[in-house]
This record gives sequence, C-alpha cells and structure tokens, in this order.
Amino acid sequence: MLVVIQRHNAHNYPHLLDQMFRLRARVFQEKLNWDVVVTAGLERDRYDDEDPVYVLICDEEATQVRGSLRLLPTTGPTLLSEVFGETLPDPALLTAPSIWECTRFCVDDRLLKGEPRAALVHESGVLFAGLGEVALASGIRTVLGNFDAGMYRLYRRAGVEVEILGSAPVNGQAIYLGSFPVSEEILHRVKTRLDHPERQLARAAGRRPLAA
Repeated sequence: MLVVIQRHNAHNYPHLLDQMFRLRARVFQEKLNWDVVVTAGLERDRYDDEDPVYVLICDEEATQVRGSLRLLPTTGPTLLSEVFGETLPDPALLTAPSIWECTRFCVDDRLLKGEPRAALVHESGVLFAGLGEVALASGIRTVLGNFDAGMYRLYRRAGVEVEILGSAPVNGQAIYLGSFPVSEEILHRVKTRLDHPERQLARAAGRRPLAA
C-alpha cells in the first residue's frame, strides 16, 4: 500500500512516521554510518521541519513501513543545495516549482523475502513507482537526488531513467547528482518490471546497493 504523508494529514499516521524515522536511523546511522542525528531511536534533520512530502510503502493494512523517501521543492531549503552543494553544476538552473528533491530513500531489508538482491530491487521498484505516481499527480516534472554507484546500478535494474549532472567526493567516495525525469512512459517501464519478477532475478547480480 502507498501512503503519502504531508502536514495536513500527518496526525492520521503517527505510528507510520515513528516507524519511518526509526527505519532511517537503522539504515543511515547503523548500517551506512552516515553522520546523522539520532534522538531516542529516531533519525530526523532540519529538513523534516520544512513541510516535506513523505512517500511510504506499507503492508496492506498500513501498519508496517516497508520503505520510505522524502520530497522537498527546490524553491525552498534542500539537503542538496546546502549539504551536497559541491555536486551542483548550477543551482539557479535546478530551481523551479516543478523540480523537487528526493532524499532519505530507504527500504527495510528485514522484511525482504526471497533472493536478497532481487527482493531489494523489487521493493525499491515499488517505492520508485510510488514516487512516480505522486510526482505525476502533483505536477512534478523532474526529481533531483544524490546517490552513489550502488544506487545507480539499482536505478538501472528498476527501469528508472537518470542523467548524472555532477559529482563530488564525500567521505572518501564519489557522490553523484542525478536528474530523474518524470513521465508516464518511465512509470510504465518500472511497473512492467515489477510485474515480471524473473527479470529482477536476472538483473540482481552484483554488489548490494546502498541507500540514498
């Protein structure tokens, strides 16, 4: 089930938000060792106070978070411009009401079933499809995001289209800035691959992707 949480409906989903912030703490601090702030088991930063849109994939009863991401318009403060600014080729050209930033993309690998890499690609594809649906419905035409080489491989396996705009070394590894166009065609491609799990098995070879 896809759940979209914004300021106006956040009071309906306190249990899901709590799970999401705990998942982020586990993924970004415990697994990836990022320099993030975790308080009482919850990972939050100041961009969570900028009225973001959260896209969550949950079980059918909407009681368990399986993955999540955060969206913010580039017309306001973003992690991209203020933290990963070195990857920006020209901030002025990447700021518009139809361009949004995607951050904190993560999947709960404890809930994956079947072949681990294929399951991760499939679950990430579900989240990508949810992002595409929300973007199309909201007039978002481009999504920006920072990622590493592992995530780039994941995008390709899931059928997501991305153009690399820039890169910079962060904590000893290359971090890329990508532009993700939003279209019905790309969304259809992602959903088609989700409908054929055997294709995910064929594309699952290689290193386990990281979160972004």
